Amino acid sequence: MTYNQTNAQHNLPPDSDCSDTIGKTDVQKTSPFSTALSATCTDFNEDPAELLQAAMQNITEDMQELPFYRSDIPCFCPPFILFEGQWIGTVLTPWMLSLVVLPGPEQEWDMREIGEKIALQLPYRTFTFTVSGIEQIPQYLSCSLLSPLDPQLSGEQAIQLSKDCLRMVLSLPTRQNTPNLSRRNIFQAMLK
Repeated sequence: MTYNQTNAQHNLPPDSDCSDTIGKTDVQKTSPFSTALSATCTDFNEDPAELLQAAMQNITEDMQELPFYRSDIPCFCPPFILFEGQWIGTVLTPWMLSLVVLPGPEQEWDMREIGEKIALQLPYRTFTFTVSGIEQIPQYLSCSLLSPLDPQLSGEQAIQLSKDCLRMVLSLPTRQNTPNLSRRNIFQAMLK
């Protein structure tokens, strides 16, 4: 969302920059309607997996009260993959497994409203993502793959699942050839 769109939303003049000039000193005022998310989300030049994993680790203490919190499951992000200019990855936490998208190198996303839904076509299929944000990463796209986590899933299995899911969503699906079981086809196959 551009700044002028934000101004229009809140009935501010289109060219308002929410600042007052006092003498020769510019004092920036924060609009009562602006948030830390009213700018743009800039790129990640390097793989953001470690940053996201650390951010999720910081959240775990607040999530321990969830009835489906699994203390035996670690926070884990396999290395992200740069796909069509965006970082695609998975994040495993003690309460969920999600697919995430972050802006890649030299990418700039207009900020969207947290909770907004966006459908993205990946090689495997179309996924519906939710605009999400945390303190260290003000905006990213997330798609829940598994929440709550299966109670039978071990920590090691969950880590492997997060790696496999990332490979799967970026792989082209294969069509299963259903065999033609008609008698004529069976006999033709035997003659070959």
